[in-house]
Amino acid sequence: MRRARVATFALLAAAGAALAASPPAAAPAPESARPRVVTLALSEPITAGSAEYLEAGLARAKQEGAALVAVTLDTPGGALEATREMVQAMLASEVPVAVWVGPAGARAGSAGVFLTLAAQVAAMHPASNIGAAHPVTGGGGDVEKEAGKDMAKKVENDTAAFARSIALARGRNAEWAEKAVRQSVSITAEEALRLKVVDAVLPDLPAVVAFADGRRVEVAGKPRVLKTRGATLEPLEKTVRQRTLSFLADPNVAAMLMLIGMLGLGLELYHPGSIVPGVIGAFCLFLAFLAARVIPVNAGAVVLLLAGAALLVLEAYTPNHGVAAAVGVACVAVGTLLFIDKGSPDYRFDPAAFSLSPLVVWPTPLAVCGLMLFVAWKVVRSRRERLQAGAPGLVGERGEALSEVGPGGGEVFVHGEYWRAFAAAPLPRGARVRVVAVDGLRLTVVADAGADGLEQVR
Repeated sequence: MRRARVATFALLAAAGAALAASPPAAAPAPESARPRVVTLALSEPITAGSAEYLEAGLARAKQEGAALVAVTLDTPGGALEATREMVQAMLASEVPVAVWVGPAGARAGSAGVFLTLAAQVAAMHPASNIGAAHPVTGGGGDVEKEAGKDMAKKVENDTAAFARSIALARGRNAEWAEKAVRQSVSITAEEALRLKVVDAVLPDLPAVVAFADGRRVEVAGKPRVLKTRGATLEPLEKTVRQRTLSFLADPNVAAMLMLIGMLGLGLELYHPGSIVPGVIGAFCLFLAFLAARVIPVNAGAVVLLLAGAALLVLEAYTPNHGVAAAVGVACVAVGTLLFIDKGSPDYRFDPAAFSLSPLVVWPTPLAVCGLMLFVAWKVVRSRRERLQAGAPGLVGERGEALSEVGPGGGEVFVHGEYWRAFAAAPLPRGARVRVVAVDGLRLTVVADAGADGLEQVR
């Protein structure tokens, strides 16, 4: 028994010595010591607002010493100039960029191809696709048909060279990048990985950040090893300006703003001094003209819309038997139909994602024109009616003589008020009278004859 106790104590002493000799377990790194990753989300057509958003993210990452900027991308395409700005910013950035095409069902279409190729780390969700970067016009049409053969060739060669240069700079498949432009090819995530268009196929953004850890990349012309293990993801929200520019990138929104602006100004012209319709209309027109800097708006269509609104207003002030109204409706309808500039080669949008809805092209302008015509009809009708307010509104009003009324004067009760009145022929007290003239605060009245032509007395 004594030996067993001795052996037990010996084992415990040995275990204690081993624990004392072993190094302590590593404590988890404090939150402030963990790498930081700024995350952005681009899930709309690429516009000037998108470029500002990405540049703001890169600037914040550099200022705060972030290890990586991670972008979630889902876009049908976008403006070429904005795309070039974003690619230039990514290539010159001192903070590496990772692009993940996701979530499930996402696409990196057209302009999205260039952004994915420009990233140091490119990944895709298993159920996403990339490609179809052939140049098209703002309305999704063929450049050659709408801008000419020479322009089509120029745009295609320029865009293909742009894609190749980005792919070569990042060590990706330059041949496929050129095919995406010239042949508009599109591939799945697995095909993109096999063709070395992207680096990985991953289910979410945290997996992309984990994958980036330890990779050797080139950042602003210098080699670097990425360190993103255990990184903290910090989302960057868009500013009000950036959200506004993205909102205005929808051509349906721009067209609606233009129509509402015209309606507001038209109502203000019909009823001068109402202020509210004019202010709302002017604000909507301001936003519509701001949208013209974000998306390709046809200047001729804007002129047609404004001319149509002017003709609809003119209908209320000139008797032209509806000719001005008919021409105004036609101008508004055609202007809405041609609102997007299909001849602009500087835009690369998926036609399905960047087009005017039929609900905007036809019913909306017709409804606006109908409302303006209704207001014009009410204005014309009111002009033909006798005035109901002020001194002129008293002419024709009927009342009662409260005393004898004659050339020397008398008192009558008209329109709920007591008036001093005069009559060419004497009228007895209690007679029904009718106002035929107003001179300051004096009324001229005559006997009010009934349907049978006889003077009606009470």
